[in-house]
Amino acid sequence: MWHPCRVTDPLAAVYGFDLAPELRDRLRGEPPAGVLRWVESELGARVVGARALDGGTSSAVHMLTLSGAPDSAVLRRYVLDWVAEEPWIPPNEARVLRALGDAPGVPAPRLLAADPDGSVTGTPTTVMSALPGRVVWEPTDPESWLRQLAEVLPLIHAVPVPPGLDAWAPYPPEPGDVPPAWSAYPGDWELAVELWHGPVPDSDKVFVHRDYHPGNVLWTGDRLSGVIDWVSSCVGPPEEDVAHCRANLAIHHGVAVADRFLAIWQDITGRRDYHPYWDLTNVVSMVSDEANPGLDQFVASAAARLR
Repeated sequence: MWHPCRVTDPLAAVYGFDLAPELRDRLRGEPPAGVLRWVESELGARVVGARALDGGTSSAVHMLTLSGAPDSAVLRRYVLDWVAEEPWIPPNEARVLRALGDAPGVPAPRLLAADPDGSVTGTPTTVMSALPGRVVWEPTDPESWLRQLAEVLPLIHAVPVPPGLDAWAPYPPEPGDVPPAWSAYPGDWELAVELWHGPVPDSDKVFVHRDYHPGNVLWTGDRLSGVIDWVSSCVGPPEEDVAHCRANLAIHHGVAVADRFLAIWQDITGRRDYHPYWDLTNVVSMVSDEANPGLDQFVASAAARLR
């Protein structure tokens, strides 16, 4: 039986639960009154409460309680400086949420309002419907948890691609980061970089989430109730979402769990060919100074399949 491990403190920081005070103030502080007035005018409902949501480090996200219909909504404000270098992200989120609103079967938020360039609210802003549920990293029924994580992917990949969506490319490694100094398998990391520079295996071009992992999936009881954080969605291979989820599963629960997730996805989709390229090129941008044995083992396992 698989006994899920607990998230370690360094990983908790990655997912936004242990922020430095200044960053916490910017991301978790009260939304400006002017932004809330804009939300009220867009939704035709009065904001009666705003609660900061944990779990992210790239934007300020608040759950809004409304007096009217809808009775709740999620407000995302892109308040950090990185958005000036990637101004395409806020309009991409709005574009993707519009497309998902017409996609049956995908438990995703609906777009309620958007100010993608911040011309009205002062910073790029998105308002979306609130989904029920909570993030689960330690399931009571691991097999069902993995199966449901895999089952929703074909529904996502069947979403019609909206016009203007960018094409996928693997994120690059940061100079000097790979192989990481803490790795027991530096040659396998070097192979990952070599593959990153090489040709991409043949695959379909479909709508992909691009950041699919358990931290972006919500559960009500033991049922998957939502998939969130669609800001990076693009057109690419379905294996991108599989590999990114596998890497996160390996970090938290080990390679065997990541392999079980892959096997379930292959049974569901009938796809038997899965090149180690997808795993190895997905992780080259995930390196940090903190030693990560789970990620190291994941890279070693993927590299071994090429020998």
